[in-house]
Amino acid sequence: MSALADALVAAQRRALAAVEKQYAAGKLEADAVREQLDAIGLSDTVDVDRLLAALDLIRDYGATLPGEPAPSSGAKPDEPATPAQRKRISDDLKRLYDEATAEKVSGEPSLTKAQASEIISSIVAGTFDLGKWAVPF
Repeated sequence: MSALADALVAAQRRALAAVEKQYAAGKLEADAVREQLDAIGLSDTVDVDRLLAALDLIRDYGATLPGEPAPSSGAKPDEPATPAQRKRISDDLKRLYDEATAEKVSGEPSLTKAQASEIISSIVAGTFDLGKWAVPF
């Protein structure tokens, strides 16, 4: 994921938590919740309906709201790329370029899991930029 996508997901989580608190406290109506969630890109009507039903139960029975969920892609920024990621990058770049280029990028000692994930995603999306990755990170 790009930095912008990461920031969006984090902001959506915080906004969702704020909306949940306001709704459970009776300060927002269901229609207002739907509008606000739609405005931030959370527009799946089935999920929103289920969320509202769960919040109604929490409010009705006096339970506490759940904590903010942890990010699903929990790779630490400095964790080294895995052998599987390096192999995938190497295989994909051999098809796109040549063996030397594939080895240069996939064999970079400082390649992190996050960088490897970004490389793989960009190759799959067809947006891989060799200039960004051909020099030591």
